Amino acid sequence: MSVTVPEWLLKRFAAVYAKPPHYEASYYGPINMFLTVYFPAGDHYLVKPQARLRQPSSPGECVSIDSNGQEVGTRTDDGNPDFLVSIGSSDLSSDVPLLIYEVKREDSGDTEAAQQMDRYINWAMQYLSVLLPHASRKIWAVLVTGSKSDVYMMEQGSSIIKITYGLDTTGTQIRGILQRVREE
Repeated sequence: MSVTVPEWLLKRFAAVYAKPPHYEASYYGPINMFLTVYFPAGDHYLVKPQARLRQPSSPGECVSIDSNGQEVGTRTDDGNPDFLVSIGSSDLSSDVPLLIYEVKREDSGDTEAAQQMDRYINWAMQYLSVLLPHASRKIWAVLVTGSKSDVYMMEQGSSIIKITYGLDTTGTQIRGILQRVREE
């Protein structure tokens, strides 16, 4: 199914790019709409803002059961990417993460953002290995820095790959990648 982004939404992004906001949260509304265009609830997708990526438990550590029924560690340094797109389900233990979206202001440090993306992607892959131990797994991630986006991907048993960088955040290339994630 080909996806069409509403023209008003693309114009909204253009307005935001023309006068970048002070707070990264100012991007959240348009990005949430952008993601829900590609990943609608009617097709069993769930766009989770500020989803917590809980780390697997370590020996001797306090543990908790997360909303997906998985045992996780109770830490204060878990990640909260700005958006996590999952294949949703009616129960609380079967959502499958597909895509991480992290938003940064244009003046954010590249190194810190890249390290944060690495942590999020690795935690998501660890989580997938528990949730789907015998399935082939892949996680995609997009780092949005103002009007530009970097795309990452990690497949089961491989390292994180930065596929491309500096894409127009709402351009045809990023839309093609979102379409690909949707179809895989």
